[in-house]
Amino acid sequence: MRNYTTQMDAARKGILTEELKKVAEKEQFDPEKLRELVAQGKVAIPANKNHKCLVPNGIGSMLKTKINVNLGTSRDWKDVDMELEKGYVQMKAGQTIPAKQAFDELRGELGV
Repeated sequence: MRNYTTQMDAARKGILTEELKKVAEKEQFDPEKLRELVAQGKVAIPANKNHKCLVPNGIGSMLKTKINVNLGTSRDWKDVDMELEKGYVQMKAGQTIPAKQAFDELRGELGV
């Protein structure tokens, strides 16, 4: 059973959570230094304990910048070229694997 409520709470108690360890590995960062940054509020690790399929990421000081691109069209917005351009820009900036998969799926759906 967890004896902390949030990642910050755990960090302040000196606990290296599994989420923190995963973020440290992804970011190529020392886990103890990352724990200190989380404890100080300089890094956040959004990790709701109710989410069972969580892929933790760190946001904040001295970490890599995360890029989120919303791809898709709707009945009100059908600019396929703009949606594809968003994907190309994200890939040039260093996309993540899930984003590339979503982009490839969008291209497939659009027949591009």
